[in-house]
Amino acid sequence: MVNGATWEEETLARLRSAREQRRQAEQEAAYWIQYTDALEKVVELEHQRRALSVNGEHSVDPETLRKKSIREALIEIAARNNGLLICSNALDILLQAGISQDRDQGRNAIYSALHSAKADFRKERPGVYRLTDHARAQLTLPS
Repeated sequence: MVNGATWEEETLARLRSAREQRRQAEQEAAYWIQYTDALEKVVELEHQRRALSVNGEHSVDPETLRKKSIREALIEIAARNNGLLICSNALDILLQAGISQDRDQGRNAIYSALHSAKADFRKERPGVYRLTDHARAQLTLPS
């Protein structure tokens, strides 16, 4: 050995250094785990805070709806209401989400989308539509 230390002494010194680096890395990893958990919780709480009720049990995130087409938004609203789309309720949700600015424009957009999406919805009665199996097969909803 060049510096007069034995192989064992050098190896033990490396082991101590490696243990210290490992301890520091574990502390840093624990910090990042806590940090990501906290951020995930903040996002979850914000989604809950701004969620719009579709029915008593299910809600939809307005920001998510704004990123979708009217057709896709209607499919999501219906899916969260056990496959049933009640146009007056959907209109209220689109207005609250800021997708439509007034009732007439929103109503026209809904019925236009429903007319174009005949494969996705089946009319049950005036103002009430049900998702078809075709639409359900394409559906992937976050919890």
